[in-house]
Amino acid sequence: MDFSKLALAHLVFTVAMVGVMTAVQLVIYPAFRDVTEANFAAYVTTHGQNIVRPLIVFAPAEVLLALMVWLSAPSGTKTLAFVSGLLLAIAWLATAVWYGPFHGRLANEPYDLAMIDQLIGTNWARTIIWWLRGGLAVWLFTQA
Repeated sequence: MDFSKLALAHLVFTVAMVGVMTAVQLVIYPAFRDVTEANFAAYVTTHGQNIVRPLIVFAPAEVLLALMVWLSAPSGTKTLAFVSGLLLAIAWLATAVWYGPFHGRLANEPYDLAMIDQLIGTNWARTIIWWLRGGLAVWLFTQA
C-alpha cells in the first residue's frame, strides 16, 4: 500500500479513537456522577460492555495502522511516526494496567464520588495522548 493511502487510513482510525476518547472524557465519565448509587454498578458494567463495541474495530486497526505507518514512513517522518506509536503504546498500557482495573473497582465497590472524580481527572492524560496522536496523524497525512 502506498504511504498516502496508509496515512489516510491511519488518520481515519486515529480520529475515530480521538472521538471515542473525547466523548468518554467529556460526556460518559461525567455522567457517572449522576447515576444513583443503587444503579451505579450495573451502569458501569453496561458502559464497559458497550464501549467495547467500537473499540473492537477501531483499536486493533489503529494499532496495526500505526505500526504500518512507522515501518513505511519516509525518512523525514519516521521519528514522528515512532513517537505517535509510542504514545499509542503508552495509552493502551495505561488502559490495561490502570483504567481497566479501575473500572472493575468502580463496578464492584460502593458508589464513591471521589473515585469517579479520580477517574475523570486521571483520564485527561489518556485523552490528551489521543489528541496528540490525532494531530500527528494529520501531520503524517499532510506529509504523504
